[in-house]
Amino acid sequence: MSIKLLFLDMEGTIYAKQHVRMSDGEISDHNSLWSRLMKELGEDAINDNEKTIEKWENGVYKSYLEWCDESVRNLARHGLNKELFHEIMYSIDYNPEVKETISEVHRRGIKTAIISGGFAHQTKRAQVDLKINHACSAVEIFWDDQGKPSHWNIFPSDFEGKVDYVKLLSREYKLSLTECAFIGDGKNDVQIAKEVSVSFAYQAHDQLKKNATYTIDRFSEILKFI
Repeated sequence: MSIKLLFLDMEGTIYAKQHVRMSDGEISDHNSLWSRLMKELGEDAINDNEKTIEKWENGVYKSYLEWCDESVRNLARHGLNKELFHEIMYSIDYNPEVKETISEVHRRGIKTAIISGGFAHQTKRAQVDLKINHACSAVEIFWDDQGKPSHWNIFPSDFEGKVDYVKLLSREYKLSLTECAFIGDGKNDVQIAKEVSVSFAYQAHDQLKKNATYTIDRFSEILKFI
């Protein structure tokens, strides 16, 4: 059965990975705008980010929403402002071949949807630049008149939440999961990779490579299989 709907992870898949050196000198596996922002805000912010990651991995948080909420509060407490946020966000490039490949996917009549545990501001940027049909992300920050975070919307769009979104959107299109594909790079993408017909581990974490249909190093390789 041919693919009608392609789901895409965002950070590390559409956008280039952000290799952030943490306080212990190690390179973070969490190569995201989250970690990049913490790095820009200083050592104390990096330390707090490490603590939230450890709490998540140890099952301290009840949900992804709780982890996101504390992480945004940390960003605000360490001085995040709208100007810095947008400066960093727009400094992150798309991965090679992303634009051309997504254009060809659309030419073939395949719908596209971003599903990400990242920021809505990034998904909106990608929707404008790449003409992505749908997008779902975890956090949208609202700014006050001084450009400081005043409020934020959080949505469960990572781990199991990714699977929920796939099922919701495929149902709306009257598609089976055998008509859906996914490309991602993280271990948080394992559940969704198991659900769809075809999944791609793109320059990915080992856990995702073990569970994806194909392991690829070039983004354009997906065109051979969808």
